[in-house]
Amino acid sequence: MLSFNGEYSYLPAISLFMQPILMVMVLSLLVVYIYNFNQIYNTFQGMGLPGPAPRFFFGNLIELFSHSRHSAACLSDWTKKYGKIYGYFIGHTPIICISDPDVLQEIFITKFSYFHSRRPLPLQQEDLRHLLAAKGDEWKRQRSIIHPTFGPNKLKEMQATIEKCINELLDKLDNQTVDIEFDISPLLKRTSMNIILNCAFGINPNKNEKLTESFFRRCSQVFEFSIFQNTLSICSMLMPELNFVWVTCFKYVNIFRLWLCSHIPLMNRFIDTDPNTWLLYHVENVIKQRCLHGIEKIDLLQSMIDATDVVQKMSPSSTLSKYRLNLDELLNNIYLFMIGGYETTATTLDYLMYVLATHPKEQTHLQNELDKVYDDYEQLTKLEYLDCFIRETLRLYPIAPFIVNRQCNRECQIGQVKIAKGTNLAVDMFSIHYDEKLYGPVSPFQFYPERFLEKRHPLAWLPFGVGPRNCVGMRFAMLEIKLALAKILHRYTILSGERTVSQFAEQERFVIGPKNGIWIRLQLRENETTVK
Repeated sequence: MLSFNGEYSYLPAISLFMQPILMVMVLSLLVVYIYNFNQIYNTFQGMGLPGPAPRFFFGNLIELFSHSRHSAACLSDWTKKYGKIYGYFIGHTPIICISDPDVLQEIFITKFSYFHSRRPLPLQQEDLRHLLAAKGDEWKRQRSIIHPTFGPNKLKEMQATIEKCINELLDKLDNQTVDIEFDISPLLKRTSMNIILNCAFGINPNKNEKLTESFFRRCSQVFEFSIFQNTLSICSMLMPELNFVWVTCFKYVNIFRLWLCSHIPLMNRFIDTDPNTWLLYHVENVIKQRCLHGIEKIDLLQSMIDATDVVQKMSPSSTLSKYRLNLDELLNNIYLFMIGGYETTATTLDYLMYVLATHPKEQTHLQNELDKVYDDYEQLTKLEYLDCFIRETLRLYPIAPFIVNRQCNRECQIGQVKIAKGTNLAVDMFSIHYDEKLYGPVSPFQFYPERFLEKRHPLAWLPFGVGPRNCVGMRFAMLEIKLALAKILHRYTILSGERTVSQFAEQERFVIGPKNGIWIRLQLRENETTVK
């Protein structure tokens, strides 16, 4: 074929020659892709594990998302069908689901060195991935630094601050008309946020109403539905090998949105910033202000700053001391504590209010125990029935059950199953918490706090995880919950109303947090020691 200058051009010929080669290459890659998928989908057959049949590309994700109640209920249904150890797939990622407490004890305690990493979350950014999935010496280093922050002495220092926030809640409850049904959930969420802001950042909500309102709204938004974030999360689950693409897209789109809203206020009317990005940005600002101006307060942030190298406070790239946190680690730990501590504690108090309203006999028993040691902090933390009451509530309504998981760090044998390095493990918490063999003879579907007076399997109760890597903030959460119950039940009796049960459907057991709020009535007690 002639070109414009009269010479022959071979480009069209080369193009025609390349087309079939490209088609063959694409088809070959597609065949290899399909072959690898099928090989992965045979993983559990090779291990001798049963499980639901996966769909190509999606695995069992559609069944999990389309379940009539919740994905946790889907795992429970599969456990009934396939047994206490089975496998399922998120896209083409194999996950072993376990509800046998003996096997879990081996994983979380006996052979913890093989399973010290948590399973990566979808769309998890690298800095948070590094924190949550930290391995070996890295995990031990951070844990050893942070653990004293939640020690008994530190918690005792913050007791007065927690009580002050709870007293503010009581003042608001006093404004409620007696015997008029209302939703207590918003007040509990607000109180939980006030405690976090006071104890984590030393921020007094009464003096910083605008900032407090912003933190409260953003923390609430973290747990709300987002089309953009959920779409990328699904992409991350279905194609984890391209996670850097989804994370990069998510990160820089949100940074751009934050920049637009910060520099062009009018844009706030049309777009909203990602709550995670907003919170990380403002938490970092609080940390930098402390470091730059030498501000010192009695709170969790100060305890963590004290465990951060002075040189590294404003320079995360500095050489890391073995016994210090760098700025990024400090930021991410504070951020996770704020997000986790706010929602989980508020939701636990929600469930406790529901249980109190629907179980008057048990409430009276609890009030009688609390009245004896109302003003004694040391005795309050040791009350037996109070502890049983909270544990039984969290058994029936565990918070964030999917957070309790693990990833295998090196190949090992668990029973008859050989688990390869990198295998993800999930816990079917509901099947464990409702197991009649573990929690009989009284039906596990019945609220019965006294069941915890008897010795149970150490892996039968898992709301805060278990083993060396359990929830580091568990003591703080339990202190907050116990002080709130002591003060509320000292002044009021919680009663049920017309909407208490009707708004709390049976399926709520498999949902993280009650969707329709907690509707109760209050009855003022006659005096400090006698129920009216």
